[in-house]
Amino acid sequence: MGVVLLFISIVVAPLVMGTAVVTTLGNRIVPVSSIRMEILYGTVAAMVLWAWLAQRLRSPVSISYTFIGALLGSALAAGLSGSIHRQYIIQILGGMILAILAGFVLGYVLSNVVNAAGSRATPLANRLFRSLQAFSSLGLVLGYGANDAAKTLSLLYMASVVLGRVSGQATLANTMYLGFIFIAGTLFMGGGFAQTSGFRLMRSSPKTVFLAQGVTATLALLAARFGVPVSSTESLNMALVGTGAGERPGCVRWNVVTHLLLAWVVTISASIGLSWVITSSILRLFLKDM
Repeated sequence: MGVVLLFISIVVAPLVMGTAVVTTLGNRIVPVSSIRMEILYGTVAAMVLWAWLAQRLRSPVSISYTFIGALLGSALAAGLSGSIHRQYIIQILGGMILAILAGFVLGYVLSNVVNAAGSRATPLANRLFRSLQAFSSLGLVLGYGANDAAKTLSLLYMASVVLGRVSGQATLANTMYLGFIFIAGTLFMGGGFAQTSGFRLMRSSPKTVFLAQGVTATLALLAARFGVPVSSTESLNMALVGTGAGERPGCVRWNVVTHLLLAWVVTISASIGLSWVITSSILRLFLKDM
């Protein structure tokens, strides 16, 4: 059922919420007119390699940060440093960091508000929150489709521009293909990431999960509407930490939180380095064949 919801969200969300995130990532980091297929090959290869390494380490990876780092590294390897829109990069990274902080703060505040309002709640409240999770889960996957999936869709958009095949029908077809790709990735490679978010951060209750999912869905959908790319994974992680801290700070495994923060810092630099090496190698091979 989860993968069905994921497919529906990836197909439906961009059509409902728009594709402004695709435009932001596909044209505002590096002008799409400057993109070559070698740059896209290097970007995708670096993203896949870094995601695979993180999966092997059972550590969550931010595809958002990986995408930006990999695209920057590939652009630098191709000699496009003068074409990089630094102001947009600062805005994009700032929006991602703000969403993470907002996830924590909103999770913490809502947890305290719900605890104060339901101080005399019976165990039946857990059943209520467990039922409400159906709605928060739907909102979460819609937010994921509207924002996170748009990052990969932006790669398909750039490839379509380079190949001269951009059209409304092509975008819809690419969205469908993307749904199948995400389902396959979730089934075969997503387990380690889900375990970190679901189990290693803290012992979650139906209430904390519902609040964290609701906060993350709201942030992701609002950001997508305004064309601001955010990472649903990081927002959800920090919303869980916020709700856990509001519930009982001792239930949060702060060493895992520290590990997550360090992983996010490492991701950008590592993806820049990987994509620079890969794209440089691709360009050398291509030029040699020429």
